Order: sequence, then C-alpha cells, then structure tokens
Amino acid sequence: MTSKEIYKIWAPYNIKWSSWVRPVPFIYLNEKINEFIDYTLPHINYLNEVLDNTAIIIDINGIDSIKEGIELSKIGYRPIPIFNGTSSNNALSTTDNKLIEPLLIWGALELQKIKLKDDALPVFLLDENRLNRYKIDSSVFDNSWDVYYQDLPSSKYFLNNGIDKILVRANKINKDLNKILYDYQKNNIKILFTNGFESIKEIKIKKIKYIN
Repeated sequence: MTSKEIYKIWAPYNIKWSSWVRPVPFIYLNEKINEFIDYTLPHINYLNEVLDNTAIIIDINGIDSIKEGIELSKIGYRPIPIFNGTSSNNALSTTDNKLIEPLLIWGALELQKIKLKDDALPVFLLDENRLNRYKIDSSVFDNSWDVYYQDLPSSKYFLNNGIDKILVRANKINKDLNKILYDYQKNNIKILFTNGFESIKEIKIKKIKYIN
C-alpha cells in the first residue's frame, strides 16, 4: 500500500470525522511492517460497548494509543489519529515518532478487517509524548507539538452531531488539552475521565492561567 492508500483507510471519503485525521505522519511512511514491534491488542478495562452521545480522546503513549483505538473500533468507535509530529532520520529527536508510523500501517490493515458504521462515534488518538521538549544539546531535533482548538472538533460541531460527553482516557490531563476541554465544558459538554484501570467518572476542568 502507498502512503496515500494508508491515509484513506484511516480517513475514508465522506465520513464526517475524517477531516480531523492529520496527514503529517502519513507523508513519509515506510510501507513495511516493523517485525520487532509488539502488535498485541490491549484489553479495554473501562469500556465494553459504545457510550451514547460520547466521543473519546485517548492521550497516552502513541503506540498504545493506536492499539487502543483499534481495539475500540471492534466495539464500534472510529479511530481518528491526530498526530502532528514528524521524524528525523539524521538526528535525535525530543519525541520519538518512528514507532508511530509502522503502527499506522499495521492499524490500517486491521481497520480493513473491521466493518464500521458510517456514523460511528470517534475516538481521537494522541501521543502524550508530544510535549517532551527536553533537549540534551542543540543537535537534538525538537519535533514536539501541541494540540490546538482546530485539531479537534468544536463544541458546536460535537453538539450538532449529538455528542454531549467527552471521555478522556489518559494518565493525566495535559495542559494543551486542558484548555480545549475547558472550552467544551463551558459549552455544556460533560467531561469524563479514566486512567484505563479505574471506572469512568465525570470531572470538572479548571482553567489554567498561563504566565508569559
């Protein structure tokens, strides 16, 4: 498969959530599956069926995020990868995206086996390592990235499509995602949370004050 074909599997034409699949990691995909990666799918402890009116955001290690997204597709969610990082073949990087790319190839092959409804609810896939900005020295390539408002649907778009709850599956609420969730909350979207092991619970997002 070509990079374009892999992208189209993740972002099929005429599906309402496809426009949020970020094309960046698909541009230079190596078409070979990395045989040294563990492609075992995880057991989902916190969910065993689609939650009514609920979209999911998974914000964990990128490899695990893709695996969990594929597993959730088996119960009816459509995985939407929104990775905005790039890789560098010539330098060390602050964020390692080299394993995310073969997982996207593998994930595309898995998605071809799964029949998803056109109106399947979305599960957005993030890499929590995107915020790693620690540089050992100046030769390290800073490929960190943030999630911005335009990277996810607006409150209005969610509500117009019958979604009034967002479930965040993460180890913690990262600061870039926090501001987006706060906006959702202000617009009457409930925020749910699980670390993947504990039961899902509703949380309140506090506004973070940024110091310039």
